[in-house]
Amino acid sequence: DWNADRDGGCLRCFERNSPPTAPVGARSNGDLQIGWLKGVLNDPYDRPVFLDGARPGDFHCAMYIDVATPGKKEYITKDFNANPILYNSGSEWLVQNILVQRKDYARRFQVLETPKSILSEAISKQARSDDETANDIEPTGGTLVVFDSVSLPHEVLATVGRERWASSGWFHEDQQAIEAHPHFQPS
Repeated sequence: DWNADRDGGCLRCFERNSPPTAPVGARSNGDLQIGWLKGVLNDPYDRPVFLDGARPGDFHCAMYIDVATPGKKEYITKDFNANPILYNSGSEWLVQNILVQRKDYARRFQVLETPKSILSEAISKQARSDDETANDIEPTGGTLVVFDSVSLPHEVLATVGRERWASSGWFHEDQQAIEAHPHFQPS
């Protein structure tokens, strides 16, 4: 008999409170959703932000949002090279203050899943915002949970004084063909 308050071990999912303006997650061309532009008074919808990692030129990455015209993108950052620092604590600040070109977009930018660490909690006080609701699913025997792990930030909470057994699996789409890019060519 599992009691989440006593035993922990829940699957915690962070669900957006407002519906997005476009499909979320991964695109058929290999672009991945990496963040959101939060809704504001004159643009009340949360807009998914995607990473285009195959830009021409010396800098091969840029972030974009979809615009009203089908198939059109609005690039919100200058082109940049991928760097592991973008996936660590403080990355949201770096994107907002260095990469995003429009100040109104910079204020609205939020990474899809804030990196969790003691450093991020101590320095930037990064925590889940009012834009999301945390839903905990207890590890009850016989429970099946299916969700898109790319577009739904989640974590498994630690257990306290008990073992938790789970079986996980992933469905993968076919590998996307990647066009040759000078940055990725062997010397």
